[in-house]
Amino acid sequence: MAFKESTRMPRYIFFAVLLTLVTVFSFFSFERAVNKNVAESSTNFLKETASLYAGTFQVKLNDQLFMLESQARYFQEIDMDDYNAVKSTIISTKGVGEFKRIAVANSSGMTVNYDGQSSGNILMKDYFKKAMKGRAQISSTISTDEDGEQVLTLAVPIFQKTDENQKIVGVITGTFAYSVLDNLFSVDTFGGEGYSFIIDKEGKILIGSKSPNRLCFAENWFDFFKANGALSTSQLSAMYSNIQSNHTGITEYSVNDANRIVVYTPVGVNDWYVLSVVTSDFILSQQRKITRITITLIIVMLFVFAVITIFLTRLIVQKARVEKDVSRYAINSENSQTLIFEYDFEKKVIEFTGNTDFVFGENLKQVELSDFEKISSRIHESERDLLEHLRSFVKEGGINYSSELRFIGHNGEYSWYRLSGTIIFDKDEKTPIKFIGNLVNVNAQVIHEQELKTQAETDLLSGLLNKIYMEKSVTKFIGENKDTTFGAFFIIDLDNFKQVNDRLGHSFGDQAICDTATKLSLVFSEKDFIGRIGGDEFCVFLCIRNTIQNPLAIVEEKANTLKSILAEYYSNEEESVHVTPSIGISLFPEQASSYKDLFKRSDIALYHVKNSGKNNFAIYNDSMKNAGESVYE
Repeated sequence: MAFKESTRMPRYIFFAVLLTLVTVFSFFSFERAVNKNVAESSTNFLKETASLYAGTFQVKLNDQLFMLESQARYFQEIDMDDYNAVKSTIISTKGVGEFKRIAVANSSGMTVNYDGQSSGNILMKDYFKKAMKGRAQISSTISTDEDGEQVLTLAVPIFQKTDENQKIVGVITGTFAYSVLDNLFSVDTFGGEGYSFIIDKEGKILIGSKSPNRLCFAENWFDFFKANGALSTSQLSAMYSNIQSNHTGITEYSVNDANRIVVYTPVGVNDWYVLSVVTSDFILSQQRKITRITITLIIVMLFVFAVITIFLTRLIVQKARVEKDVSRYAINSENSQTLIFEYDFEKKVIEFTGNTDFVFGENLKQVELSDFEKISSRIHESERDLLEHLRSFVKEGGINYSSELRFIGHNGEYSWYRLSGTIIFDKDEKTPIKFIGNLVNVNAQVIHEQELKTQAETDLLSGLLNKIYMEKSVTKFIGENKDTTFGAFFIIDLDNFKQVNDRLGHSFGDQAICDTATKLSLVFSEKDFIGRIGGDEFCVFLCIRNTIQNPLAIVEEKANTLKSILAEYYSNEEESVHVTPSIGISLFPEQASSYKDLFKRSDIALYHVKNSGKNNFAIYNDSMKNAGESVYE
């Protein structure tokens, strides 16, 4: 019996040792796999954070440049050497975007800001010189303005058309407060252990200094490493070479007994770089936390080891995704009407950050390209070629994309949004990897621009085109349709209009002008041009396709309709005045092929009608003589 007991004990010991060894081996194997996964996930997220900050920063600046370009249009017709004209124009347009100050400079560099004051001369500024060569610019350095505040300056050229060419006549600039840009980099990641900032190619730190957890890098990134010996000469040389060549890279270094990992990637603006840093201790602490949890679970629940392993793996992946979403939400939390998204060219999937209800009417986390109908069905029908347009943009090698389109909301009405973003390429800089962008509600801005455009182009009383924009619109149309269109130019003068003002009062005169404008809009279609050229005189350019047989009959039919519909009695119960139209007509291109010549011939025909008894119409012919002075002159 004793012999049997002695032979059984080693078996228990053997199986116990074997089970212990298997458990320990399994634990360490699992620990290594988990630690490796945590390190890789953290490094990948650090890379994505750097790319996200670069894309967000670039989108931010591109949005502001777009706003400056919209303001520059208001100076296309202004004499830039006329100080008062420039001053009144910039005061009336006011400021846009998040600019601290907007100013306009003529070709000599003299400026006027939106307060109507001079901001000095910027002739020698690098951004002014480059903008005067025809391209929008962002100053390469942070400067100090007259208020002692650090600012970044954006500059956009102002073009004016001369004959068939465009001439640069000045520059519109906007100063962007450094504090606004710095706020983009004020959000720390990895529980406060990670942070990001921007440097130029020479290592000067430009943006990102608010976090109390950050090391003090003085003013220059490379000088800091030289002074502290944090990197070897070869490592520092390799990093400097990568940055000079616009390549993305990752480096580990040690300062003050703390190990850190830094990812650097180009911003796409002024050869600047965004750097994202995290301490290696953070990754190690995550690994130690997982180790402690794993040991506890193995001791307590060894028999469900496999199940717990799967659970922990899923928990780690989920935690990484939550941290990624939280960081993205923090970056974009200031503007609830901005939706950040990311398109993966390989997976063909669009991933959204934030709640998409306000745009799409439902909360979408991701949409596969094959299911793009979920998005396109809410886009205005005139802009549903968005996908094809984006494909063409990528195929042509584009980098920074921007466009405006309308989405239908819960109330059934369309609102304007600006879609902008940046293409991220792989190391060979040829193959696109991701498109990082945002969708911003710009409905109020677009409506404001349309209102300003309408005010500049229309006559306030009648709502028709004013004299200047009537001529510009018709001239542009004629230039584009010389060989394909038949047209007729009408000048309509109201007979007895002076008596309406003198005998009945100016309120009746204004009513007569408004009635005439309304009736002209009823007789002519949206493709025709209708304007008020002064006092009681109106003009119309009637467009007729060449495929129409006997177009002259249409011209005469319109003229007879005007004779009938514009004849009107105006009365104040004591006196009445009969207003009738006198109409002069010239034909395009048969009789004239320019706005000025069409106007003069119609004017001659008008005076022919006036001298023949009024209340009629006449089509110009060479036998008519000019009996009066043209309004055109």
